Amino acid sequence: MYELPSDLSALASILGAAMVSDPPTPPQAEVPDRARRNADRRSEAASAKFQVTSDLPLRTDNPELIADSSPLTTAKFQVARAEPSEGEAAAFDAVARSLAAAEACVPLLAESTGLLRIAALDVVKAETVRAGGLLHLLRFLRGDISPPVTAVSTAAVVQRVVQALESERRLRSIALTTRSSVADATCAGDETLLTNTLLALLLITFAIVERTQNARVVLSVTVNEAGEIGLAVSQDHVATPQAWFARAGSDHLMADTEQPIVAVALSAAHRLVGEWGGHFTIAGGNHSSIVTLWLPVSQVQDNTTLPH
Repeated sequence: MYELPSDLSALASILGAAMVSDPPTPPQAEVPDRARRNADRRSEAASAKFQVTSDLPLRTDNPELIADSSPLTTAKFQVARAEPSEGEAAAFDAVARSLAAAEACVPLLAESTGLLRIAALDVVKAETVRAGGLLHLLRFLRGDISPPVTAVSTAAVVQRVVQALESERRLRSIALTTRSSVADATCAGDETLLTNTLLALLLITFAIVERTQNARVVLSVTVNEAGEIGLAVSQDHVATPQAWFARAGSDHLMADTEQPIVAVALSAAHRLVGEWGGHFTIAGGNHSSIVTLWLPVSQVQDNTTLPH
């Protein structure tokens, strides 16, 4: 287990470093992989500093952590309940490992230049985005937060997701393509929660295709005749993991020490559509997978109200 400072000072310094202007990114070679391997080695030493526990009040004065408009979707850390379940404990541990990996790369930002520094910065951004999104979904699944329902622009959500995952997909050498059958559509919900749910679904899809050459993942938006908007994450390289199908239909966060992010992503997707009056589907074949959040549409861009 890992101990996380209650003032998040370490994470604030990491995010401060990550917020500096990015230098232009030259063609990628093997350097990002080397940086991540270096981060893994450093994080073994750093990880002893971090522990995310369910009864630890987390706070920060860094505005980048609490602004809902930030691509780092880490809004308002505070965990209220004690005695986490086994599934929650595994997920909290995954959050801590990501923070430790990010901290381990901070020295590289000062010590390195060129490609190595760019790669280290990508690792810091990728791990903090992962940790923030995962922690937000954990709080949602535990019932610690109940976001107010507002009008959510799917175009804005897609933009936030793509920006937040830019470093992750670059490190993994995965192309992320976006498609939409409409310019924009609005649903009722919470923008940050929907952003983090899609982010988690993309992370678990990245994980199953990362060893595929020229891997590509698609984030698509469509509106069907039933007045539902579909936000889908798909790939055409590998078979859908059977563990995904085993979790279909349940928003219960089951214990999974091997794949805690999968457990959180699929549980959050089921919980979100259940609370927003939609449904979640998992489909695929021997060389494909597609997970889709179906939600009632309020409006499309031409302001035509669709039936619920």
